[in-house]
Amino acid sequence: MIPILEKPIRWLARTSALIGGVVLLAVMIMTVISVAGMSLNKLGRFLKKSYDLEIAPLLAIGPIPGETELIEAGMAFIIFAFMPIVTLNRGHASVEILTNAFGATINRLIDLVADILLLLVAGYLGYRHYLGMLDKYGNGETTWILQFPLWWGYAAALSGAVVFVIICVFCVLRSFNHLLRGTSRQASEIIH
Repeated sequence: MIPILEKPIRWLARTSALIGGVVLLAVMIMTVISVAGMSLNKLGRFLKKSYDLEIAPLLAIGPIPGETELIEAGMAFIIFAFMPIVTLNRGHASVEILTNAFGATINRLIDLVADILLLLVAGYLGYRHYLGMLDKYGNGETTWILQFPLWWGYAAALSGAVVFVIICVFCVLRSFNHLLRGTSRQASEIIH
């Protein structure tokens, strides 16, 4: 069953990471444009005040309105979007001072326990995020500047959280399969 699920699960994790990457790139570009606009506006005001120069184009430029609201909404999604690929590839840092001394079976058992714990954490985060989204939806709260509903950002992040939980379930099944079959684990962990 695990080999059959491997390809669609990998596709789901990669797609999530790619979408997260696009959103991260958009947030970065927006931040650069906003900071540059704010700096050019300050330069225009400085030139007008200090040298009595009227540089209308510089005074017309400014930061992107609601930039921080958009970053806030995007970052939660970005974090949840990258967690599935990291989890699937066992990209989390692991400290193997003691575990290297254990046999392969004990290490597979440790992997299973770690995957179960991560599934519990992912499930709890997703559940609490879902409750937060319902709360924001129910009270109609909006952002301060752009006035878009706060639940939109929560819903976007929740989609990443759901993918994260799905990947965690697969990882538990995969670790259990490795434990039962006695096969070696595949890891891309950073070893400290």
